[in-house]
Amino acid sequence: MLNQTFGVGKADAAQVKVGVKFAGAVFNTAIGFAIGGGAGAIQAFIVKKGKKEAQKLFTRTVVSRLKAWGAPKLAAAVGTSVTIALNYADVGTQIAKQLDKRDKRPNNGWIDLY
Repeated sequence: MLNQTFGVGKADAAQVKVGVKFAGAVFNTAIGFAIGGGAGAIQAFIVKKGKKEAQKLFTRTVVSRLKAWGAPKLAAAVGTSVTIALNYADVGTQIAKQLDKRDKRPNNGWIDLY
């Protein structure tokens, strides 16, 4: 059974999913730690360092989080997802939505890790 509260679930023995909202929050937190601040610091970092530098750091951070979750195949879509997400205020959730568009079952509100 899928756990809607925490956004992590197992649909069956071979499939693990992470909710888009949960993943977005995790990505925002990881990016915030990487740049030394919270969600407001993400936008300030983009303004201060520029989109190109932000894209490099955010991509590296999200890829490491996905690999820790056991989703190296999905990590390949991060570059494009981060590029698109930089145009939004909530970068982490946009990255998660972009990854959901590109996983095994697109646009279902869950990121299929494997």
